Amino acid sequence: MDLGAEVSRRTMLKGSAATAAALALPINRLLGYSAVAKGTEGGTVTLGVDDDAAGVAGVAKALIPFTKKTGIKVNVFSEAGASDTWVSVFQTISTRLAAGEPLDTAIIATEGMLLFENKGVLEPLDSYIAADKAVVQNFYNDINPQLLARYRALDAPHGHTYFMPLGYNVMGIWFNRELFKQLNIAEPAPDWTWDDFESIAAKIADPPNRYGYSIYTPPSPFTDVYPWVLTAGGEIMNPAQTKCVANNPGAIQAAEFVVGLIKKQLVNAPGGSYNPFTEAPGGKLGMLGAGIWPNISFGLPQKTINSQFAIVPWPQMPKPATPVGLGGLGIFKSSKNKAATWELIKYTMSEEFQADYQVAVAGGMPMRQSIARSKEFLSQYPPGTENFSNELTYSTMIVGVPNGSAVENEIGVAWEQILTGATSPAAGLEAMETTCNQLMAQQV
Repeated sequence: MDLGAEVSRRTMLKGSAATAAALALPINRLLGYSAVAKGTEGGTVTLGVDDDAAGVAGVAKALIPFTKKTGIKVNVFSEAGASDTWVSVFQTISTRLAAGEPLDTAIIATEGMLLFENKGVLEPLDSYIAADKAVVQNFYNDINPQLLARYRALDAPHGHTYFMPLGYNVMGIWFNRELFKQLNIAEPAPDWTWDDFESIAAKIADPPNRYGYSIYTPPSPFTDVYPWVLTAGGEIMNPAQTKCVANNPGAIQAAEFVVGLIKKQLVNAPGGSYNPFTEAPGGKLGMLGAGIWPNISFGLPQKTINSQFAIVPWPQMPKPATPVGLGGLGIFKSSKNKAATWELIKYTMSEEFQADYQVAVAGGMPMRQSIARSKEFLSQYPPGTENFSNELTYSTMIVGVPNGSAVENEIGVAWEQILTGATSPAAGLEAMETTCNQLMAQQV
């Protein structure tokens, strides 16, 4: 993946999994993976992951403990498409299914779950959940209750459950503690505001040599649009995620704020190939927005990342807010290894997987809060990592909508047109709303 060329929402659940072995934590859990059901021993499960060849190798290596426990081999392949977007990922999976190629399960983000559920290509998980009720309930009991309720309400249509959540990401601000110290800037508090953020960015910025904050190129809805809009009290979609309502005062205020940062040269100009993951470690960038994935994307030793960076929640205006996205695993109807595939899904719910491999394999935070909030886990990552759990109580889930791939693309394109000055915030958001609603009405 070329982070310099494009960083999209799919990066959140990706991260270069080739580093899985290096990031795996040596934590012994009391509740590990239980023995497999009789009759599912052995066999092969084909798993699609959103990564390149090196990442595929990393995922395969991380799942060796599962194979040792069960005898079930995992054939990992790349579901990454020609471009670095969820659109290309979903196209790759759909093409593979249509061609009748082996595919038992794949890591799919919330943006694409509804797409595959409505295509009728997924096996309902109800009977598997019922057979392993105690295991699944133990997992559910360990998930943030607000997050679990929203997930089950929005991603379990037709009265069935089709996916088990694998990991999540919210948005926070990573800041370079070493640079802050050099410039004599106080580190931000968790309840900081937009004004605080702009003031700090202004103290850091020395364009074009150094910027206070970075926008992604091109901007994506999850990383660049939703955090600002939600904290301003605005919306892109209505609460039921059935209609685009982007033309509202909060969204306009958010767009105007980011445009102001660009005009003041506090951030990099939109377009081009600016790469925050190389600029920030070199002291040329003070802050960037992200979930937990920079631990992988920086490409630095974890000890170096932990000493150089820290994390705070997104700045408030007028309230705290963040998008949250999940990745999950389901079982495709075409699978000839459904029982073995369920065993793999069950393994990803275990404390063993969640503690040792979740960040490295899926690029997301562990669903299990007993792990995500534990001293053992947090001690492995930068100060402030606990904020990714704290933010869940006020998060807004970003899920798939009808024709979701095209809608996601339109949100990013329309936002970039606003940032480049091709259109005003009000006009750009009005056009976004109109086009997205037209796309959502199309049959795909």
